[in-house]
Amino acid sequence: MSFRKSTLLLVLFFYCTFQQLYSQSIGGIASGGNTYCDTLNSGFVSITGYNGNVTTWQQSSDGGANWTNNGNTFTSQSYFNLKQSMCYRAIVQDGAFPPDTSTIACITIFLPTVGGTIQGGGSFCTTSGSGTLNLIGQNGGVLNWQSSTNGGFSWSPIANTSTSLVYSNITQNTLYSAVVQNGSFCKIDTSAFASFTISPMTVKGTINYTGNDTVCYGINSNTLSLSGNIGNVIGWISSTTNGSSWNNIPNTANFNTIGYSNIDETTLYSSIVQSGVCPIDTADPVKITVLLPFPVSAGTDTTINQGQSFTLTGSGTGTPLWTPTSGLSNPSIFAPIASPDITTSYILTVTDANACVNSDTVEITVIPLTFAGAISTVFTPNGDGINDNWYIEGITSYPDNEVFVYNIYGNEVYSKKKYTNDWQGTYNGAALPDGTYFYIIKINDNQSEIKGSLDILRNK
Repeated sequence: MSFRKSTLLLVLFFYCTFQQLYSQSIGGIASGGNTYCDTLNSGFVSITGYNGNVTTWQQSSDGGANWTNNGNTFTSQSYFNLKQSMCYRAIVQDGAFPPDTSTIACITIFLPTVGGTIQGGGSFCTTSGSGTLNLIGQNGGVLNWQSSTNGGFSWSPIANTSTSLVYSNITQNTLYSAVVQNGSFCKIDTSAFASFTISPMTVKGTINYTGNDTVCYGINSNTLSLSGNIGNVIGWISSTTNGSSWNNIPNTANFNTIGYSNIDETTLYSSIVQSGVCPIDTADPVKITVLLPFPVSAGTDTTINQGQSFTLTGSGTGTPLWTPTSGLSNPSIFAPIASPDITTSYILTVTDANACVNSDTVEITVIPLTFAGAISTVFTPNGDGINDNWYIEGITSYPDNEVFVYNIYGNEVYSKKKYTNDWQGTYNGAALPDGTYFYIIKINDNQSEIKGSLDILRNK
């Protein structure tokens, strides 16, 4: 064998041996891609059907536009709690052959759906007019809008996938919401409601009452009620100036009735009504006319002796009635004869043609025929302001009284008609000496004299 032939055979041997050790690099197929609607996730991507060794894994967060080596040389790539979508591929090389790239496996991350809120809506009078609702703060696409006219009990879909919804002239209470989903793997969410509250136009209604609108001074009562109104009563008002100025009546909001009692001047009453945000309206006022009190006089107070009579002198316009009726000749006339046994206050009540009443009082003081008052038997007229006068209880009720005082020798040292408890133990302006004295008291001609003794103790 020649040298040239031997060399050729040796080269062929080494070439066949190399072909047996190495072959073309094959990247294989990457599997394990998944989709999550959460940032809580984990798993792995692996390759099959490859030829060669993994020199590194690569990852891309922009859908494969750019790749970054991560240094992993295993045949699988794990992931944990990805916050964004991520694609993976393996780089495989067999010996000196050029490397090959596996297919791509992607982990798709969707954040949870957020329904968001709607800008728009509100309260309106009779109609909403036109405008646009705008969805904000959502995460995901709008599947459709929906509306409800029964407070959310049932909903009607609206074929609109944009984040805005045009409305026009809504005339009844309506709720709107948007249905949102972030990818087909995430749950559907519904936005917060946009509410349209549509109020009917305010109707003031009519104030009603029972009975008469003309009442007696200070003695009256009635109830006023509002009917036929549309809207809430936000208050009642009154005027005693024939409507030139008005006063709020406290604690009458949201009440369709109010009462009045014992008013003493003519008064107008009205109610304030409002339906939602519609303009306020005021009911036509009712006037309660108060009749001025008419004059009544029961006469002048007087004093009589027990057993005497006196003719009362009442006056007024209407029907009289005296109370109490005891001791009166006729309680139903203005001038009955009064014969009371004791001091009595008589009340004259007069009822006029409008059934209004007024009254006045007269007192008849009756002086008993028999004196029963206490008579002081000791007094100390020393000027100290205590027990300085001779005191006879109730003596001033007997204007016909007369008193006499004598010393132990029977000499008169004091006398006075119509005594008023004013004697301080003097005689002709000079102080009498201490000692015992004797008195005689004449009450009136119908009672016998009262006799007794008294002591002057000036130095006590």
